[in-house]
Amino acid sequence: MRDVAAGKSLLDPVATARVLERLRDGNAPKGDDKLANLTEQERRILDLIGEGLTNRAIGERLHLAEKTIKNYVSSLLSKLGMERRSQAAAYVARMQAEKR
Repeated sequence: MRDVAAGKSLLDPVATARVLERLRDGNAPKGDDKLANLTEQERRILDLIGEGLTNRAIGERLHLAEKTIKNYVSSLLSKLGMERRSQAAAYVARMQAEKR
């Protein structure tokens, strides 16, 4: 309460920056709307799944525990409405083909 009364924001600075960035970019997420729901880390991991890397290999590349990667993969699959990482890999391949 005191912070707000002093003119400080109650919002998380990272979340505020993302909202402002989207407003500057015309409110429209770039690319597939499904991807707009993913965090930057989830997008990185999705790209690495598309390269065919295992959870262990992704963890080594990003310097994260394999279990952490597994949690990220579960989260991104859920957000994308997918059940298997092979679906995610195929999705990445389609996105890359569309960009060409």
